Amino acid sequence: MARYTNKLKLTLWVSVVYVLSFICYVPTLLEQNGIIIPNGLLYLKYLYVCIPTMAAIFLLICEQNIKVYFTRMFSGKITIKYILIWVIYMVAGIFESYCYSFIVKTDVFKNIYMTVISLLTSGIYLLITAFVEEITWRGFLLERLPFKKIKSVLFVGVVWAVWHIPMWIIRNSLGMEQIVCLCIWTLLVSVVLGITYYQCRNIFLIAIMHATFNICYLAPIQYNIVVLAVIIFVSTLLYKKSDKKYFS
Repeated sequence: MARYTNKLKLTLWVSVVYVLSFICYVPTLLEQNGIIIPNGLLYLKYLYVCIPTMAAIFLLICEQNIKVYFTRMFSGKITIKYILIWVIYMVAGIFESYCYSFIVKTDVFKNIYMTVISLLTSGIYLLITAFVEEITWRGFLLERLPFKKIKSVLFVGVVWAVWHIPMWIIRNSLGMEQIVCLCIWTLLVSVVLGITYYQCRNIFLIAIMHATFNICYLAPIQYNIVVLAVIIFVSTLLYKKSDKKYFS
């Protein structure tokens, strides 16, 4: 009965997050369709990334559980092992981006980060938003799921990808093909973040890795998917050969 109640509560929570998150983009959607909207309402879209975390904190406060969750999500130490894992993903992204730049004869980093200041400001912004997201998706939702760990990682990836769709459609005006690719990319990123979180239990490291994916992987999304899929595949083979488990 308790397990059923937990599933029902999580279903309601995800539904509320989806609805409230979509509402944040309704004024922008209406304006794009020629309806005059007060400028103040257009700022609602900036709350989009905060809605899941606000909903998670509200539920934890109601359950009087907030201290337990925040203690748990910062309980692990950031060791050399996890720093090396982060460096591998960062270097892979930078290398891939520069390889793509060489192929198309343009510097994608310079096109996006025109100055050191723009790189720093973008990095700080992406780290803050990543931290806010990770409190919810890994620190809260992943911890509460009543499934086996691999199923939980995949479930969070799917929920997280679907949550992004209103932003991709309304703010970024992306087509279906791009959205499908972004969903695959988001799922792969979620697998990396989920596995790492289960091992290290430090949400700050996960936020840094999350921001790294956003900052360093600047090639078209199809290239990013291939590179990350290869890294995950090779990592899985290495773990199997060493008789270790991702979820030990």
